[in-house]
Amino acid sequence: MARDGTVLIAGAGPVGLAAAVELTRRGVALRIVDAGEGPTPAEQSRALAINPTTLAILGPSGLSETLLAAGTTITGSDVVIDGRTALSLSFKSAHTPHPFILSLPQGRTERLMIGWLKQRQVEVEWNVGLAAVGETHRPSAVLSTGEELAAVAILGCDGSHSKVRQELGVPWSGEGYPGVFALADVIFEAPIDSHRARICIGSGERTSHALLPMGDNRARLIGFHDSPDALIAAVGGIASVTWRSTFRVSFRHAERMSRGWVFLAGDAAHVHSPVGGRGMNLGIADAATFAWLFCEHRETEYESKRLPVVRSVMEQTRQMTDMLAKPPSHIASFLKYAMPMATMLAPVRRKMAERVLALDLPQPEWL
Repeated sequence: MARDGTVLIAGAGPVGLAAAVELTRRGVALRIVDAGEGPTPAEQSRALAINPTTLAILGPSGLSETLLAAGTTITGSDVVIDGRTALSLSFKSAHTPHPFILSLPQGRTERLMIGWLKQRQVEVEWNVGLAAVGETHRPSAVLSTGEELAAVAILGCDGSHSKVRQELGVPWSGEGYPGVFALADVIFEAPIDSHRARICIGSGERTSHALLPMGDNRARLIGFHDSPDALIAAVGGIASVTWRSTFRVSFRHAERMSRGWVFLAGDAAHVHSPVGGRGMNLGIADAATFAWLFCEHRETEYESKRLPVVRSVMEQTRQMTDMLAKPPSHIASFLKYAMPMATMLAPVRRKMAERVLALDLPQPEWL
């Protein structure tokens, strides 16, 4: 059921855009503003993995079909230990219409969402940030342009340094993670299997990395290395590099995800390691849950539904990051011998596939 009044969305990354899509298809009036000049640069892939839950969420709007036509489907993964494949896993046993990870650069995802909104006369207001939030039970906001506006609700999707969160005074709990992540989007000299991800575990520290395909000879590399050059050198067979970056990560989340009629979603509410490809998907689920609850007049349930999921993902990604950063001494033997035997059992294969695809998390109640 559509609601009267206008929802203000602060932030036009994938999370804010997903909120705009979900509210628009339900007939809710909105404005979406962003302090930046435009979407993520096309050459910066950033968030890359789209999981089955996100595809299910964006199915009713028709966006899933558009994304699928533009991306690469990853249907399985291999674990390589010291250069030899120790374990191969197929995602096809997962109980979902989309038993794969969709690999699509964030800039492309954003532009497809923006195009969908434009077709419905919803325009992102670029170079317009949120400067202040007033009363939270009858939300008011001041934009960077000086405009003052009233809204029926405000959704903060404005990143880890969220102005909305700061205005609410919500504590930002957690800690930084030791070490540096290196990222590199590369083109290989020879074709790769575009439908299989790869996790490579080395015998020494800082030698492990993950590979996520983006096409027949293109992939994203991520690992704990002092620089992208070190990561690239550790992989080999690379013809060129289209984007590289290093960054530090934190595991932090807002202690509250709502106050009155002001809500937080995505990186404004939680940040963690990119290992596992959960970040953007978790934020899109936040946004879609808000849109559903808002239209059902149940927005007071938002925090209680999302915070447990956020805490679960934080725990999972911390475990996965620890394993990649410094693999336990027993992990090689476990993956080489115990895990292949376990995956001979269909229920084990299915459970593993669904864990990788994040299907072990609560699924959208409205679908």
